[in-house]
Amino acid sequence: MIKPKNKFVFTEEYQWDLLRFTVQDKYGEKALNKYSDDYFTLVEHQVLAYALKTYYKRESKLPGETILRERVLRLLNSKEYASVVTKDEQKDIIELIKPLYHKPVKDGNEIYTMCKDFSNYIRLKSVLENIDIHDYSHYNQFANQVQNAIIDEDEKEELETSFLLGNIKERQFKRQQNSSIFPTPIKQLNALTNAGGYEKASILVLLDKQKKGKTMALVNIARGYLKMKKKILIIDLENGKENYFSRLEQSVMRLTKKEILSGDFDNKVQKRFRKYHRLGGEVVVERMQPLVTTTNDIRSKMDTLYKEYGFRPDVLIIDYAAKMGSISGKDDERSRISDVYLDLDGLAVEYDIEHIWSANHVTREGAKARQKTKYQGEDIALAIDIVRHAQAIIGLNRSPIEEEAGILRMEIVDQRDGQPNGRAVFDVDMATQRMDELNKTSRKTYDDEIFPQIMSGDEDDTKTVTKKKERKSDFSK
Repeated sequence: MIKPKNKFVFTEEYQWDLLRFTVQDKYGEKALNKYSDDYFTLVEHQVLAYALKTYYKRESKLPGETILRERVLRLLNSKEYASVVTKDEQKDIIELIKPLYHKPVKDGNEIYTMCKDFSNYIRLKSVLENIDIHDYSHYNQFANQVQNAIIDEDEKEELETSFLLGNIKERQFKRQQNSSIFPTPIKQLNALTNAGGYEKASILVLLDKQKKGKTMALVNIARGYLKMKKKILIIDLENGKENYFSRLEQSVMRLTKKEILSGDFDNKVQKRFRKYHRLGGEVVVERMQPLVTTTNDIRSKMDTLYKEYGFRPDVLIIDYAAKMGSISGKDDERSRISDVYLDLDGLAVEYDIEHIWSANHVTREGAKARQKTKYQGEDIALAIDIVRHAQAIIGLNRSPIEEEAGILRMEIVDQRDGQPNGRAVFDVDMATQRMDELNKTSRKTYDDEIFPQIMSGDEDDTKTVTKKKERKSDFSK
């Protein structure tokens, strides 16, 4: 192999962490584009870096663990490497692949910054080595090259994306590779949007009466994202961390709280959670103080989680945002809540959050008037401005008949990029904190036979009991 011209000045431990950052962090692709495989001092790290870079160059994405192992084995069997990499080194390289993906990265921000600075240093060093600074005729060329070498490439890239016409080709390519639309775990809800999900950094708010299932809905939304291999941060302002954990365990396992607390199912719970953990998902619950907690406190919490545990959330759930304080410090309730949602919008953009979910109460008048139908924007308690700041407002509605039968509707109250009306329908078991979307057959039965009668209000008591039994047997399939 050709002896490299430049080498990392950092420790081998840092170089290993940089490789792990590359495959684990959402900004790993940016780091990959800033280093060369021959910067690494150990041959094991060089081979891994080369495999990552060549795969990314061809596929425009980073490989998973299995694909990287295949690429590395192919490299090691090639003539170029077989003659210079010893059998022991080959074994070491293969054994590094699993921890590359599974051992969490700490201090990700520092790792990336050091990589970026070294990349700039190499570019500046190259300019200085290849130009005569004593020759004035080279001044303009030299000045331009130095400027290009020290410019913040991330900031330059961000500015380039601001041009509609000049950046159309690159923007189209990135749109195909990395969509800005992210689906929720609720398929029926995604179908009511214009693109199969909501834009990155969207704020989604659930509406309902007090003590009627908003937290249960948020728990099931978290469970759904967990199945999608997402990392979820829950900021709890009113329930308690252990309460949230037990609800999550109930929902995942379909167990009552009594069954969870009995300890009889601990082994089954551990087995199921290990499976989710292997898939790459995680849920962190943090209890914070109502009315004094601001997005600055959440920033600090997220920075600590990332620095110490390599945990960077994809989804943020706040139960609930109207109980937060605003950065502006306003005391007026309506202004405070309005500013909180503006603060959350900035937080979502800054930290690259896919979706922020929260919940809010409805007024007593709205709760009484719209049990059967759906809530309206003016039904939001405390701060109607929430409608202006959220991408979607979704009501949790059920008539007395539906509630008795364990049926819940998520009704579109307002959304910016989708149908103005529509619903997702769930089979609900409050005892196990579980919500499941109706399958297609059950949903068709509901839409054709049950919902119209609920809206007309013509059920008598006998029909109610009969339909309850029919629904329970059908919807639990």
